[in-house]
Amino acid sequence: MSVSRWRVLVLSVLSAPLVVFGLLSLAYWAGGRADSSEVVSNVRLAGLDVGGMKRTEAQKAVERLAEALPTTPITIVTPEFKLTTTAKELGVNVDTSATLNAAFKVGHSDRGPLAPVRWFKSLFAARPMPIELEIDRQKADAQIALLEGPRRSLPVEPALSTTVEAVGLTPGVTGKALDVSAVLSQVPLNVSKPGTPITITTEQRLLKPTMDDETIAALAEQARNNTEKPITITAGSNTVELDARTLRPALRVAIDKGKASLELDATSVSAALDTVIPPSFNPTGVKFTILNGVPTPIAGVAAEVCCAEDSPDRLAAAVLDGKQTVELKTSTMSPEDGVAWANTLGVKEVIGEFTTNHPCCAPRVTNIHRISDLTQGVLIAPGETFSANDFVGKRTAERGFVSAPVIEDGEFKEDFGGGVSQWATTTFNAAFFGGLDIPVHKAHSIYISRYPYGREATLAFPSVDLKLRNNTPYGVVIWPTYTDRSITVQLWSTKFATGEQTAMKTSKPKCGSVKVTRTRTFLADGHTENDTFAATYDCDPPKH
Repeated sequence: MSVSRWRVLVLSVLSAPLVVFGLLSLAYWAGGRADSSEVVSNVRLAGLDVGGMKRTEAQKAVERLAEALPTTPITIVTPEFKLTTTAKELGVNVDTSATLNAAFKVGHSDRGPLAPVRWFKSLFAARPMPIELEIDRQKADAQIALLEGPRRSLPVEPALSTTVEAVGLTPGVTGKALDVSAVLSQVPLNVSKPGTPITITTEQRLLKPTMDDETIAALAEQARNNTEKPITITAGSNTVELDARTLRPALRVAIDKGKASLELDATSVSAALDTVIPPSFNPTGVKFTILNGVPTPIAGVAAEVCCAEDSPDRLAAAVLDGKQTVELKTSTMSPEDGVAWANTLGVKEVIGEFTTNHPCCAPRVTNIHRISDLTQGVLIAPGETFSANDFVGKRTAERGFVSAPVIEDGEFKEDFGGGVSQWATTTFNAAFFGGLDIPVHKAHSIYISRYPYGREATLAFPSVDLKLRNNTPYGVVIWPTYTDRSITVQLWSTKFATGEQTAMKTSKPKCGSVKVTRTRTFLADGHTENDTFAATYDCDPPKH
């Protein structure tokens, strides 16, 4: 064979692969590449052939695989116990979007000179693909905690043990629980076949408190020392003393950026401050007049007002710093400020009204008129409790009262102010029907026929009082008016609740014990509440 023929033969053999590769490339570029709108051939997603499927069809196939995953058993094995659950219960789901996108990337993203070869190989060999998973961490946390049950114990931080008498330490407690992150790290992020059991091997870990006992014990000692002595509070011209030990139950441990410190509950501090410096509900002494049915505030006098909004914070800071003195800010409230405040209280209509009658011209009528004049226009601020004895004071001749019959210790006697109980009974009933709280009242010991049976009140300074608490967000104004033969008490405000007598229980007719039930209906939401008022009348009263 000639040299030239050998050359031709050698060149033919050497060029054959190139020719084949060229033909493959030509076929690949001429149409062998898969349509980008469908999955390439021979792709098997978790064993399911999805080759050639359009996106909508492939998505349905992925969803069928997703439906098979929830029942996949998952076993968590520890040296002490074994927990069993399922993929669904643990929050493990198929990430359908990621799985679908991964299936469509196969073949379509193939690049490089060997892409035709890989394409040709795919015509005869399957392309296996797993399904992608995602985990709902919140659901996994809840399920693992549920499975652990009593075997799981969270750490307990050391804390202050506080009473008025002492401050001590409650030691911390180490907990024990599975590390959820460690458990979930062993859940495969993709699986080749839904339903294949998954086993996770792990162990519980100790959970130590973030604070050690020694740190909190030091704070307990600080708290004890700082509250051992009284703290002197100055507010304007007033100086009072507060037993700092009463604040001990309000002490707490605050942790910020890993550092522990003492703090005081703000609500408790405010309450403690109110015990030594009671809030002034109506500092300027605003009263009201009612002209032609229109309530109008009457200015009082300028008043020093305590305390500023930052007062609880100032008191708390002083205690925490171990100081024995603190100065609180005050301000001056002008008469005009008082009127402006009163105008915001919603005094606009009658919410309760009652009238009682009496014979004309007896000395007791003078006293009825006098107490009516003293209390006419009195404003009860929201949250305030009005005391008849505190406001009117002792009934004396100097204060315009005269001697008249009274009932004292079950007997008829004479004393200054006799008859003021008619004002009390009338006011009591106005409050009864107006839905106000009546925390203090006392009925006569002898039934008097001009009053509603079991629904009346008497007064005796200083022991027997009538108190009305304004349980509404509005101001309440007492407005008594009278004639020679009657007294009427109106309460002006904004309607908040109504009261009605819904029951009466008596032991004997017209004497003995009696209980009257009032049902209050609160207008904001229509709910009702019942309260009762008791009286005991002498069945054998002395002769007048």
